[in-house]
Amino acid sequence: MLRPLVARAAAHLAPVAVLPRVAVRTVASTAVRRGEAPEQEQGTFDKRLMTATEPAYPFASHIVARSHAAPKTDSVRAPPPQVKHNSRGVMPRVDAQLTAELDPDEKIARLFSRRSPDCIPPGSIVMVESYLSAARTSTTTFAGVLIAVRRAGIATTFLLRTIAHKLGVEMRFHAYSPMIKDIKVIQRADAKKGQPGLLRTRRAKLYYMRRSEDRRVNSVANVVKQYRAAEQKRADASKDTTRRGRAGRA
Repeated sequence: MLRPLVARAAAHLAPVAVLPRVAVRTVASTAVRRGEAPEQEQGTFDKRLMTATEPAYPFASHIVARSHAAPKTDSVRAPPPQVKHNSRGVMPRVDAQLTAELDPDEKIARLFSRRSPDCIPPGSIVMVESYLSAARTSTTTFAGVLIAVRRAGIATTFLLRTIAHKLGVEMRFHAYSPMIKDIKVIQRADAKKGQPGLLRTRRAKLYYMRRSEDRRVNSVANVVKQYRAAEQKRADASKDTTRRGRAGRA
């Protein structure tokens, strides 16, 4: 009774079992056609397999191989993820490499990282000094109220708003851009109620200042003017002390 069933199954499987013949070229046949010894070709093939674990981009000498440096003990940056295989978590590790190269002293990270106690609170008045060209021969400054920070590793940006000629002006800066020379915090918004200074805001994004201008936005020009006057006084005082010291030595 089982024989007809087995015969039918064999008849159905017979066309599938017949596979087309594929010409398989062996190492020995290739070596014989070239006139070489099979052992020599086999040795070359083994060497290629042994050198398959070469460093990345062995054919390009201009590629800079970066090493994954361990983060500092007091670092405010988030450490890269620990993965079992190198093919996973590539972008976070690349991000950690670039931030470590562009900001080795973590000056920028301490200004915008939530882990840092020196993080700039939203609503503070910040002045950014940036270069006008890649030659870095001249600079320009822009001061405004910090109304938003986008924390995205190497792509971290912050937004400043001020009033210029009775018109609201906003500038977005990349924190790790090489075109930025210096970031100065003129006045921090960390005062509590009843204390002098700018009050701490309850929100992280102060986009409501676009609809109704806050008084701190209108006072940016006066605060910057006072800050520069104080810096000028300090510079003059240091020059006077230097002159007195030279006169005393003489």
